[in-house]
Amino acid sequence: MTVVCGYNIFSGYTEVEDYEFEVYDAEEAITKFRELCQPDVDFSGNENKCWFYLISYYLYKIGYVIKEFPRLLARPPVAPSDFTYGEIRNRIIAKGDDDNGTVRYAVRRTFVARLTFEQKSTYVDIDDSINQKFIEVSNRQASFNNMSTDEKLAEIANLIESLLKKNGKFLTPDYSTICFDYISNDVVTSYRKKMHCFRHATDDAISERKNYSEEQKSFFVDYGLTIVKVIHSLLE
Repeated sequence: MTVVCGYNIFSGYTEVEDYEFEVYDAEEAITKFRELCQPDVDFSGNENKCWFYLISYYLYKIGYVIKEFPRLLARPPVAPSDFTYGEIRNRIIAKGDDDNGTVRYAVRRTFVARLTFEQKSTYVDIDDSINQKFIEVSNRQASFNNMSTDEKLAEIANLIESLLKKNGKFLTPDYSTICFDYISNDVVTSYRKKMHCFRHATDDAISERKNYSEEQKSFFVDYGLTIVKVIHSLLE
C-alpha cells in the first residue's frame, strides 16, 4: 500500500490511501473470501470493503456461485458485514448450531470453511478488440460480461452476422486453416439458425428458448465465442 495526495476543492490536498489488489487465480480468491468472512474482520475501513466487492465480482465474473448463498456473488450487500455477520449468523441459528442464541466464533469459522463454491459456467476468454465489437453491436452498448446469458447468445449471433455480412452477402472464410474440420461454413450457418430464437421476442421465439437448459446455453456461449474468435482472426 502506498499513500498519495488527492485534491478536494473544499478541503485542499489530503493524503489518500492507494491500495493494490492482486489474486493469482480462483483458488486464491476463494481463500481470500473465506478470510474476509471471519468473525473478527473489520469492515469500517475501505480496504476490506474493496476486497469483498472485488473478490465477489471476480468470482461471479468467472462463473462461481456459493451453494449455500447462490445470489450473494451476483448481488453482494451494500454493507459486507450484513453477510459476513448477519446472514451467516442467521443461517447458523436456523441450522440449530447456536448456543441459546449465541453463535460462537469457532462455529462461524467452521461454517465459513465449509461454504461450497461451485463454478456454474466457464466462458471462453475474449480480448478487448472483440469485446469492443460486442459493445458496438449491442443495443445498449453493453460489454460482453455485463450481459445475461440469453443476451450473450443474441449478441454472439449478431456479431457473427456483422463480421461475415459484407455488401449484403455472407463471406465464407476458409475455417480449415485454423480449425481443421471442426468448424465449417455449414456449422456456422447451423449455429446462427439455432440462435435466432434469442434474437427475437416473439411468442414462438421465447417458447423455443425454453427448450434449452442452462448447461446447453452455457455450451452455446462457449462455442459461439470460439466461432467469433476464429472469424475475427481469419478476417483481420
